[in-house]
Amino acid sequence: MMPKLSSDTLSFWGFAWWIWLIAYILPGFFYVSYHLLKEYRDRPSQFARDMLDAIGRKRSFRDVLEDLLVYTIASICFLIAWPGFAVWAFFKKREDAALEIENSKPDFNCAPQYLTSLVEPHDAEVVSYVIDPLGYVPSLPFGHLNAAWGIFLSEMMDPADELWSFHIPKGSKCGRHGFAASSDIRGFAHVRSGEIVGEFITESD
Repeated sequence: MMPKLSSDTLSFWGFAWWIWLIAYILPGFFYVSYHLLKEYRDRPSQFARDMLDAIGRKRSFRDVLEDLLVYTIASICFLIAWPGFAVWAFFKKREDAALEIENSKPDFNCAPQYLTSLVEPHDAEVVSYVIDPLGYVPSLPFGHLNAAWGIFLSEMMDPADELWSFHIPKGSKCGRHGFAASSDIRGFAHVRSGEIVGEFITESD
């Protein structure tokens, strides 16, 4: 025979159930309230609304009702499943941060597969010395690019820095977006700890 639960016990468990429900919903409620307040503060200014009215893009009563329905459904879904949304937001934030770091890196033509040989700066200057009998080009390593070469070398101050020559054949994919090279591209790459951190192009059409 099943033992009977007293009215006090039932009242206690009913009260505890409501406490747990409120404790579960409360974080989601605060999050939803924060974003609704943010949306309200970020709403178009009166001037922007007047401009939309002037060009015939005034929001209708139906648009307002649709927005209200969307926000209501979204808020209810978040209140019910906010732990899942929180986990998704955490990983999304990490993914966005990693993508932002990747996109902030300089976009070089050269890639590791196009590095040909490790060279000394002096040897690079010897083979690139320009002699122009007509005097149109300065008699210096890399000619008119000599100043840019000096700036390029000045950035190689780390003990792990290396200077490599590179050759990108015509039609090869280069750069972060993988565009095909329209001609052969030659130059020197600044490599630090195995990563290309700079390049100096000497030949490209």
